[in-house]
Parts: sequence; C-alpha cells; structure tokens
Amino acid sequence: MTIPDGATSSAHLKARLRHTWPAFFARHGNFTPVQLQAMPPILAGDNVLVISATASGKTEAGIVPLLERHCLGQNRLVPGDEPQLRILYICPTRALVRDLYERLHEPLERLHISLSMKSGDTGPVSTLRPPVVLITTPESTDSLLTRAPRLLGDLRAVVLDEIHLFDGGPRGDHLRCLLPRIERVRRYRSQELAVEYAPMQRIALSATVPDPQGIARRYLTPDAASPRIVTLPGARQIDAEIWPLHDLADLVTALAVRAGSEQATRKSLLFCNTRAEVEQVAAYLRSHLPYETEVFTHYSNLDPALRLDVEQRFAAAGVALCVSTSTLELGIDIGSVDDVALLGAPPDMTAFLQRIGRGGRRTDVTRVLCLARTPLEEVHFRAMLALATNPDDPESGFGDIPPARVDFLPSVLVQQSFSLLKQSPTGALRLADLRNVTPTEAQNESDDEALRQIVGELVGRGYLRSGRLGEWRPAPKLDELADAHEIYSNIGGDPLLQQLVDVYSGRVLAQTGQRLYVGDRLRLGGRTLVVRWRDRYRIGVEPTAGGPTDVDLRVTSSPLAIPLEVSQAVARLYRVPPARLVSLPVAEGSWLFHFWGDVYGRLLAALLRPLFPPRGDAAPVTVINAHCLFLPGVPGQLPAYRPEGTLSALYGLLPRIEPYLELGRFHSLLPPRIAEQTVINRCDLPRFAVLYARAQVVPGSGKLRQELEGLL
Repeated sequence: MTIPDGATSSAHLKARLRHTWPAFFARHGNFTPVQLQAMPPILAGDNVLVISATASGKTEAGIVPLLERHCLGQNRLVPGDEPQLRILYICPTRALVRDLYERLHEPLERLHISLSMKSGDTGPVSTLRPPVVLITTPESTDSLLTRAPRLLGDLRAVVLDEIHLFDGGPRGDHLRCLLPRIERVRRYRSQELAVEYAPMQRIALSATVPDPQGIARRYLTPDAASPRIVTLPGARQIDAEIWPLHDLADLVTALAVRAGSEQATRKSLLFCNTRAEVEQVAAYLRSHLPYETEVFTHYSNLDPALRLDVEQRFAAAGVALCVSTSTLELGIDIGSVDDVALLGAPPDMTAFLQRIGRGGRRTDVTRVLCLARTPLEEVHFRAMLALATNPDDPESGFGDIPPARVDFLPSVLVQQSFSLLKQSPTGALRLADLRNVTPTEAQNESDDEALRQIVGELVGRGYLRSGRLGEWRPAPKLDELADAHEIYSNIGGDPLLQQLVDVYSGRVLAQTGQRLYVGDRLRLGGRTLVVRWRDRYRIGVEPTAGGPTDVDLRVTSSPLAIPLEVSQAVARLYRVPPARLVSLPVAEGSWLFHFWGDVYGRLLAALLRPLFPPRGDAAPVTVINAHCLFLPGVPGQLPAYRPEGTLSALYGLLPRIEPYLELGRFHSLLPPRIAEQTVINRCDLPRFAVLYARAQVVPGSGKLRQELEGLL
C-alpha cells in the first residue's frame, strides 16, 4: 500500500527513537520529511519502499529504525552473546560501500554497534566475530553465501540502496536470486535453533521510478504481506546552461567562464560517457586550463586504492576538477561540488538525474553545464532537462503506452549455477537448487526443461560435468573462473584480465584485456606510462615524459542507446503528440520522424524495408538516428500490424540490437534458443505493438519541417 501524505509528529517519532536520536539526529534537531513518513512503518516491522530525491535523508530513514528495532533495547547483543550479523546493507558500487561506512562508523560506534564493509576493495569479514551491520554489494553478498553462509543465518533485515539502479538489469535479477538464498539459510538456522521462522524485514531506497509497485513486488514480497510505499515528491531547482562544443578548446573556454562567473566555481565534476574520453579530456585540461587547479580522473578500471586516493584528494582540494565516468554518479563523499559538467548527453534519464544531482548538494539549486558536441546532442539535453524539470507534467506521459516490462534474465542462472556449486557442501548442483533461486514470476519460462537445457549447455561448453544421476559438478573451465574469483558477478567483460602494476612498488594500477608489449607508451589517469616488462598476468609500467602515446588504454563499452522515453521527450519539444509520426517529403523519398528510440526505430525500419524498395539511385530504408528514418518513398499510414511479421523482422535484427541491451555477463553461455528468446523478451514486443497500433503518419510543413530538419 502507498502511505498518504501527512507526517507523524516529530516529538512522537523522537520518543520512539530514544536510542538512536542522539547519535543521528540531535545535531540537526529535527527530521526530514522522508524520515517522518518512512520511519514509523519500518519501526512497525513492515517491508517498505522509500522513494525520494537525492540528499533528502533516505539513508537514515532506512537504517535508523532498523537499528532501533533489531539491534538496540531488548534486542541488543550483550557480552557473552554469540556475535550475530543482524542488518545487511546492499549498495550498487564499491565506492558507495566505503562512503557509507565512513558516514555510519561514528554514530554506530557511539551506539556500540559493530560495523564492517565487504566489497572487492576490502578484506574478508570475520567469521568468528561478525559485525552487527555489514555494508556490501550484491557480488560480495554472493561471495559470502558461497564461503560463509552461516554468517547470514541470524540476519533480521536487509536494505537495498539505490534499488532503481539495480532493477530491470542483470544485477537486479542477481539480487532477486540472492534474497531467497539468504532466506533458505535463515530457515535452516531457525530449524537448528528450534525457533519459529519469520522472513527478514526488507527495505528498499530509491529515486523516483515509473513503476514503484513493480519494484515492491519484485524485491519486497517474500510472503503474502503487502509492502508499504513511501513517496516524497520534490526536487531541487535546476540551473542549466547548454554550451556547444566543437573541440576541447571550447571545453576549456566554458570551464574558464564558469570559474570566473559570479558563482565562482571552485570544485567541478566533469562526466564523460566513456573511459577513453576521461583520459583524453584530463590530459588536455592539464595542459590547457588557464587557471590553477588540480585535475583528477576517476573510473572503474583504476585500481581501488587509486580511486580512493582520488576521492580523498579531490575532497580535500580547495580548487579542483575531477573527470569521471558513471563511477561518481552516486553519493560518494568527494566533498562539496559547486558545478557539474556533462560532456555529451547521458544515455538515459536515470544517469542524467544521478549526475546533475551531484552538484550543489548543500543548496537548493543544481548547477549544470551541458556540453553538446552536435545539434542533436543539444536537443537531447533540452529534452532531458524538460523531463527533469517537469516530471509530473501530464504531457510528459505516454498516453496508454504501457510501461516497459521487466523480465528475468536467464543468464543470471548461469552465474547462480557456478555460485551454488561453490556453496554446496556436497560439491554438486541439482535442478532443484536452481529452481529454488528462480523468482516465482519467472518460473513459467525457466521451467525444469529450460533449466536442463541451461545446465546441458554448460556441460557442452566445459564448465560443468555430469556426476551422479541428477547432479552436476565443476569442470576445468569453471575451476579457472572460480580461482580468479570471477563467478560472483553478472556484469563486466572478459573475467580473465591482466593487471597493470607499477614497476617500483608493485602496486596495481588498472586491469586490461588489451595486448601490450615492452616499450609501448600508453595513457592512464591522464598521465603517460611506458611498459617495461610483462608476464602471463601482469604488465609492469613506469611514468615517463609526456608526448605521443603508442596505445590508448581501451576498455570495451556497450553502445549507448536512446530509449523510447527520451525520444518521446524530444518529440514534445517540437509539440509532436505521442501517437504522431511526422513525414517530410524530399526529392529522393521522405524523412519519417517516429521518435521511438534506437531499438524500436530499427525494428520499424526492418518492417518498412520490404514496402519501400529502392528506386533508381535512391538509398534504401535507412536508420538516420534514434528519432528518424529515411524512406525511398512517401508513406501513407503504416500497414496493419502483423505479430508474426514483426517477430520475423526482429530475428533478423538480433545481432545488431543485442549490444544495446543489458543481457548479463554470461548471456553467451545460454543455449541459443533461450538466448534468442531473452533478447526478444527484452525488446518488449507487446509495448511496440501498442505504439504501432496508435501511430498516425502526418505531414510536416512550415516551422515544424524546419525544426525537424535540424535533427538530421
């Protein structure tokens, strides 16, 4: 159920938080609106989804009532009690794990509650003296389940932070498998103690999402109990400037103007969409900025110690600029940031809102500099700003177009097969093990026959081998992955990468799958390095004088796809209603502006191609961008929708659209038919069918024609 507006009185809530008030709220003297509304149902033991803006106090709203309910008062552990892990706090990034640890360490120390963190950047958690509260990631939670499942037996609550960043992707489905695995461990522990089993309390924290009921259903409903949804509207004012960017010299000019403005920018965060851009931009700014400032770089392939050093030095610097990928989108403590700059439009609204929300967190205004490299990027920025500024505008909806469906990704079951094998006390995997972790709503598609096909494919690929009847055991390829600790994650590329290490200290600087040779010069962290030696798993490098490099360290990235929501927002900028496709006749044929985004635009092109064969020297049906097609003719209305024809067209597109979709790290290990069906489900043909059925082709002329031609 959704909690209505109207806050619990501050005095009443303070009385219910008699242990935690001094440590968390006394210095503020009051609660934020989200805390007033979210904490009472959490104190009552409900499963709660909390939705509110950045820097609104969501973290305290989630963790404090859990501490009061499960760790303090009559539930406090006293000397002589067996140490127990009571609260698991799951974050989307390792950097956020560390940041939350730093934020919570002091108040929990005052409350005499032990706190620890576990991620790929930290050491193991003590199995003899586990903490009361553990902050971690999904991947490290999986590792805990395989190595020390008993640690989770006494767990009473779990917090899923920034759940909107997990949901709908492989990491969200990973979480949906981990939660029932934890419950099975807890159920076994209850039987061992001869006490009644009760599901753990679940809390999810999120920014604004289009389908809160769906998120609550997927993550917060282990039993028949209805989760509560607390929604707090409101966001800070956005002060945005769009600046055309023809080259990096324009970037220098834009940053210099911002630094010399009335607001006098001192600390800036510059987001890029790729790691290669981060390196290129940082190197240029270091030698061309006309004012004194430290320039830092931050992205995931840098070694954890280097990332932490960057975060700490940037936070401490008086005047500084940090060039980053999405790694700094979240609430990592990098001090006060005056200004955020975006080099190119982010791929979707989630990334856009996360990035601009990093600036001016201590003010009511978010300052953002949008750097558009093309006229089309400028339009994307304008559309995203319109969506961010007026999210509740009735015209920002999609009529009766249903929200995107969220299907479980079966590639996660490949990873879970590997993880369950490592957890198994017998060293064997059974179909029932996979069935037990598959979300209930996905069990129709992932039935026993599908599970047998998945396991059979892994046998054929050399990852599993048959054991006793109905059992499978690890094969050499899986042993290799397990030895490299690469069986716990559903994101990332090639799991067997080489490490770049400093030749003098041996410190790990980064990881790469790229071939590098002695003498190669490369750029990393905005600085030039030279390769001095290499062995099977390591490459020794040392700093060298600047100048041209032989190699730019590359990290493969998925192409950025413009989603339907952003493309429809572009249409609204030109006053084009959701159901209209605009046709602009030209001598060779026509431009058809559909505003359906990259994936649906490509599918529409495939459906129209047989109807518009090329004429003479005219081009065939061609995808121009995420909003427009070229047709070698002038369309009337779209032909009648044929489900079988659409499915056939989609099959022909699969290799080209797969890179646009988050399918999971182990998608390539699925049986071909299951892999194909996953891509088809991901494309959401029922939603496409609604779009197609409502579409009306209309001519464009006058001012509209002139404006739309600017998108070409």
